[in-house]
Amino acid sequence: MAIIVNSYPPRLGGLESHVFQLANAVRAAGARVTVVTLDVTPSDVDEDGIRVVRLRRHVPVASVISFPAWGTARRLSILLSTIGATVVSTHTRFFPMSYVGLRAARLAGIPVIHTEHGAGFVRTPSRVIQLASRLVDLSVGRTVLRRAAAVLAVSAPVAEFVSALARRESVIFPNALRMEDWPAFADDAPPTGIAFIGRLVGGKGWEEFVDVAATLLTEPEFDGLQVHMLGDGPDRENLRTRIRSRGIDGRVHLYGHADIAVIRSVLHGSVLVNPSRLAEGFQITLLEAAASGAQIVSFPVPSVAPIRADGGPVREVRELSLQPLIDGVRDALRRPLPAMPRPVLEAHWAWASRAREYLAIVSRLHGGHPTQTPGAPTRPEDVTGRE
Repeated sequence: MAIIVNSYPPRLGGLESHVFQLANAVRAAGARVTVVTLDVTPSDVDEDGIRVVRLRRHVPVASVISFPAWGTARRLSILLSTIGATVVSTHTRFFPMSYVGLRAARLAGIPVIHTEHGAGFVRTPSRVIQLASRLVDLSVGRTVLRRAAAVLAVSAPVAEFVSALARRESVIFPNALRMEDWPAFADDAPPTGIAFIGRLVGGKGWEEFVDVAATLLTEPEFDGLQVHMLGDGPDRENLRTRIRSRGIDGRVHLYGHADIAVIRSVLHGSVLVNPSRLAEGFQITLLEAAASGAQIVSFPVPSVAPIRADGGPVREVRELSLQPLIDGVRDALRRPLPAMPRPVLEAHWAWASRAREYLAIVSRLHGGHPTQTPGAPTRPEDVTGRE
């Protein structure tokens, strides 16, 4: 099996988490996995039993999209044939590597499973990026969706978007967690802080979060409130300016990129505030919050409904404005909801079970026969183009 990944540092959060955790789960289920991604420096290394091939990226746009070198599809098709790959997995239709993965798979004569993570056209304050991404969606993106042998959608709204854009059905395949990263918590202590986790970009809601914090810190009841912000992005300096302008400099803990241990520690005992207005597919941070015992206050995003249906402590703020958001966070701090039951979390949201579902889909594409994953190693220069 080959997984085509469509991201590169700086990390793209939920998308990259989904791709690499899917790769790890499929490997743990017995399949051989190769991940192909774009990065600043090309390399070909083994990472925890997964071969990760990084190709040099070109023409990066807005820290989101970049392009591989000319001829990458042909070189990847050779790699796929050499390692005996049985399926190519691509992710999110507007990334150039999705189309490259589709082309490489067709040249190698193997099927493509495309996983769609977007619940709509790209939303961003930049009108130029909006227009460009929509043009890509309506051309290359639609081609990827229509020509894939199977399309998986990470939530019901994503499935609706796939149907509207490409006129085809998809299978709901939500995000999940590596449960060993999220051990059961020992207490149900009430929240003492609020947390924001996400990229510092327009539409993600970091501005609203700072305003929520500034309001609550003026109230005697919440004078000792801990305020945590995890994530990085092009709006980093704008964030610092807004914190100073609201008079809460020194009261906000800025972490930048954080590992799972830090995220888990921050979330436990906090209210996750999610004021995202973007076309989110399935925000893994909401699921991580539920696994950590955190309260969740969110604007409407696709992951709210399934997590709440499974007993997650979610308050949905349907009016996309500041005051209802503040009211929801205040209510979560005062009257926390019961945590999601651990057995439900393990039964419905573990990558171990999701990987079995994925391999069953692969098997059906091959007429019910298990995937074959033999293959001789290839030289790094065969893929990266380096001598």
